[in-house]
Amino acid sequence: MKNSVGKGAFLLILSGFICKIFGALFRLPLTNIIGIEGIGIFQMVMSIYSLSLVLVTGGVTNSLSRLVSSARAKGQLSKINGYFRIALLFSAGLSLILGLCYAFFSKQISSLQGAEEGSYSYMLLAFLLPLGGLIGVYRGVIQGYENMMPTAISQLIEQSVKLCFGLLFAKIFATAGVASGVFGAFLGLTISEFLAFCYLGVVLLVRYKTKVEAQPVGREFFHAVLPLSVGGAVVPFTHALDSLFVVSLLVKAGFEKAQATTLYGLHSGVVGALLNFPLIISLSVGMSLLPKISYLSSQKDERGQREIISKSFSILWAVLLPLVFGIAAVAKVLYPIIYPSFIGDYLDYAVKLTYIGGISTVLTGLMQFLLALLQAKGQYLFSMFASVFGSLVKILLVFTLAVQNSVNIFALPLSNIFLAGSVCFFALVKLGAQFQVSFYDFFLVLLSCIIMFLLVGLLLNLFGNIWGLVFAVFGGGAVYIALIMPLLAKIIKPLLAKRQM
Repeated sequence: MKNSVGKGAFLLILSGFICKIFGALFRLPLTNIIGIEGIGIFQMVMSIYSLSLVLVTGGVTNSLSRLVSSARAKGQLSKINGYFRIALLFSAGLSLILGLCYAFFSKQISSLQGAEEGSYSYMLLAFLLPLGGLIGVYRGVIQGYENMMPTAISQLIEQSVKLCFGLLFAKIFATAGVASGVFGAFLGLTISEFLAFCYLGVVLLVRYKTKVEAQPVGREFFHAVLPLSVGGAVVPFTHALDSLFVVSLLVKAGFEKAQATTLYGLHSGVVGALLNFPLIISLSVGMSLLPKISYLSSQKDERGQREIISKSFSILWAVLLPLVFGIAAVAKVLYPIIYPSFIGDYLDYAVKLTYIGGISTVLTGLMQFLLALLQAKGQYLFSMFASVFGSLVKILLVFTLAVQNSVNIFALPLSNIFLAGSVCFFALVKLGAQFQVSFYDFFLVLLSCIIMFLLVGLLLNLFGNIWGLVFAVFGGGAVYIALIMPLLAKIIKPLLAKRQM
């Protein structure tokens, strides 16, 4: 049973990689359809949507995963039905209210962001948010049974349908202008969410429906949900603030409005699209870790918890770090290949954003892992306060640094480093001896990544074209895998032994 975390994490990581490939296949042609300024508008709307989605689902999904798992360990099926019922009412009601607010005040929000053209896309949030809220409830209950397959399949449905319909509608609507193309992309996203919602609803109805009468659990549910919702929302809230004010801050720093919007699109839509790729690892491991730690905690199995935490961190570290190092190593060659039409004038910005953002990506991955661990142990309030403190530091840094011409857009990744770093520090202090990591495994991965980075850079200098890029990626990856083989054997061996039994 202890191997369920490894298998669940592997399943979500695999689906996450596929989804990110679909996401890249969506983002690259979308950027060419609506332009980098259009991507800036797309990301502004997306940041508000992501924040709202966290508010209505982030705390609910994680809380349900933990609460359902704990109720399973104690054989309390009536509580599971109670959690499900109240979660539906909470998420559906809140998401509908927020969605209607965005639809009614779409022009005001877009005007505040400095991108009035995005107002039409906000109207779709009246449909998108309720769908996202229900999807979050369904995933939380299913993950509470330690079944990650439906979540993985629903993610694939979302990404594949968004790829097809999002690009189709963006292409059709873009003939009427950039803003219309952004609207078309969000229309495709709405269709993808509807189909994922239908799939998860069928899974829940067929596999997990019980006839046990629901037990009133409102107080217990909101005790978990409210701090998790607030804590989970504070980081997306800071990114939403970035989207609201960064253009005006960059204008104060001396940039033209169009150039400021382009720089934000470069950071969030171009560089961010690549650097968000490694965060699949931390999200997947954390998602698998939460119900398992909750289950073992309910059974007072401290030794089992330490083993699971150590194994989960090894998986996270061994995959997260080389991805970040690899992206940084190939950035200067990769960007002109995938964005040939406009990256030339901004290549230096993109490469520097990648290097600084790579540090924040590593720390963010560790932060997500540690927050999932705190939540699994019921440390809701502490995880919330740690996130709030880190976010306040980030907001202060953005407003202080972005207006400095010498810092400008780099204020965003720099502030993210301080945010994630401070949260990691508080989490590690709180967890103490419960968080045990093998220093050999830690430094083996770090040293292997440095060697891989240097090798990839050398190969790119020797060849420097698209085939040289392919050769460098595969060569660097092969060397990295060979160097960490002892760690891979330790991770994979228990899973193979379990299968043979």
